[in-house]
Amino acid sequence: MPASPTGLQDNQLTLTQTVILAVELGLAFVCLVLFSEGLLPRLFASEYDTDSSAFLRLLWLPVYGLVAIGCLWKVREMVSLALRMPFLIALLIVTAASFLWSLDPSLTERRSIAVVATSLAGLYLAARYDWRTLLRLMGAVWLFMAIVSIGAVIVAPGFAIMSEIHPGAWKGLWWEKNTLGGHMARAAFLCAFLYILDRPWRPVWGVAVFLCTALVIASTSKTALLGLMLGFGILFAGWISRKGAGITITCLWSGIVLSSAFAAIMIIEPGIILNLLGRDATLTGRTDIWAVLADAIADRPLLGYGYGAFWQLDSMPAYRVRSAAEWLVPTAHNGWLETALSVGLIGLGLLVANFVLFLLRAAWLSIDNWLGIFALGVAGQFLLFSISESNALQQNSIIWVTYVAIAAKTAISLKRPAATPYSPPRKTVASGGPGTPVLDRKGMLAR
Repeated sequence: MPASPTGLQDNQLTLTQTVILAVELGLAFVCLVLFSEGLLPRLFASEYDTDSSAFLRLLWLPVYGLVAIGCLWKVREMVSLALRMPFLIALLIVTAASFLWSLDPSLTERRSIAVVATSLAGLYLAARYDWRTLLRLMGAVWLFMAIVSIGAVIVAPGFAIMSEIHPGAWKGLWWEKNTLGGHMARAAFLCAFLYILDRPWRPVWGVAVFLCTALVIASTSKTALLGLMLGFGILFAGWISRKGAGITITCLWSGIVLSSAFAAIMIIEPGIILNLLGRDATLTGRTDIWAVLADAIADRPLLGYGYGAFWQLDSMPAYRVRSAAEWLVPTAHNGWLETALSVGLIGLGLLVANFVLFLLRAAWLSIDNWLGIFALGVAGQFLLFSISESNALQQNSIIWVTYVAIAAKTAISLKRPAATPYSPPRKTVASGGPGTPVLDRKGMLAR
């Protein structure tokens, strides 16, 4: 029964194959830790210009090399997967070509290579590993980062706890409390999903959920807390949906009514919700920035300013934004606006199309498969956090790697439907080959 990423039974692996697989997973683990952008940027770069560190730029070269080797190794699977992700591929092509009209062509050329490599890393993970291995790998990365963050608070509180702005809020290995909170909210959702399905490692994932949830609370990030509640809410809704048609319909209509009420309040009187969350009506000045950025986008609507070029310290358009905001704004604090600044409305349209396609695929997969519930959670959290942070189409970012990997894996699962222990298997003819979806006897999806 194919319970390993190679499509072989664990006892069919030779010693050499086992060692190679262990090394491969170890390298993938290290690369994902680097993609989390924890610790090293704070030690070797400036908060407002991480690209200034020659050491970090050199550090990424072997990572990109490993990604390239992996893509060449799985070139057939990568091509097949790319055909199922047309909007993402088109977005990457526009991004790579944006140096032609960029404010800083050399910078855009360098950063576009980085974001293409980051995206290919996500595609490779989806093509190479089965769901079980992929999610366990990501869960292990986040458990490690949570433990190290807590260790940093204990060993170096001045480094891991904010003092001047938001005193007492934990920021762990990152620059801001919101970054720690956002990462741990996503991690808690992932580990909670693994806690439900990955029975052999349930105690480990239970500890991980506890640690990640505690870090979200310690960060004092309201957005992260919302993301945590959203993730857990989607898992609860998935659990309820397995209880029968009557309960499912009742919960569905309740969700529609509550969502409609929330949307109506946000449109008519948003101050009520914002006051409950302890936020001001400008979302800590973000809406003021967005109003100015709308004018900047209107100046170059179709193709933008070139990937990664808008926010340079010597950028005149960015200077006008900072002058209006009266502080050194580093990003758009919105994933969709950031994309429009980089690659224009054409690129933004491709990103929206990719997200909508991912959402539809996840919804279809969720009808009788827990993996679809997980994909919906990833999409929901991505959308929530993209409202207040620049998380879309970002180079060297584990958020973008995860988004691409799960979107691609969802596309694969629709072509090659799978069974889970919590849903009846779909009626498909099994080929018996390595790609055949099977149910692992330990209670977790094998492929």
